[in-house]
Amino acid sequence: MALEPVAALRRAHHEFSTRLGEVRDDLWVRQSACEDWSVGDLVDHVIGGNVFTVAVIRGAGAEEAMASAIKGAESGVDDRVDAYESSAAEMLALFGSPGALGGVYHHVVGDVPGTVVVALRTNDITLHAWDLARSGGFDEQLDPGLVRHVWDKMSPNVDELAAGDRFGSGSRGDLPDDAPLQARLLDITGRR
Repeated sequence: MALEPVAALRRAHHEFSTRLGEVRDDLWVRQSACEDWSVGDLVDHVIGGNVFTVAVIRGAGAEEAMASAIKGAESGVDDRVDAYESSAAEMLALFGSPGALGGVYHHVVGDVPGTVVVALRTNDITLHAWDLARSGGFDEQLDPGLVRHVWDKMSPNVDELAAGDRFGSGSRGDLPDDAPLQARLLDITGRR
């Protein structure tokens, strides 16, 4: 059964939040699964994405929202767990308000409906939950229903993913079609 967009975002939040709660102080400076980022940088990126999304949903343009995201990520460095949790709670509340998914927002990808904005956040948080798990040595198995949801959103765009630079080297191209869905999702997004 397909997940409703905000329910999927809640599951993604749960996956990330659970792993974030396991991060010990000495892990913040460790190299993350994302090239050129420490674990702290990875979490700052996710916080920034939440803050960006909150600003966009509240009517900010992409440039203004990006400035908010940078400021929000920087201000959360002293307590990343609290900064993540509060930014996620605010974002989830906004997406849960009447009409939020039907609105059109000024995102960096263009003017898009709320359903696209929520999907982008869900995809990002889900994949970074795995990155955080890999980086910290935590449980890497993601919620199978959430994995299916993100796969259904991302897999039709596999050629675009490979052509861009947001997902590393893209798919290896050698996973069989019957490989576990999480392995295939990680593969198309350049995760090994």
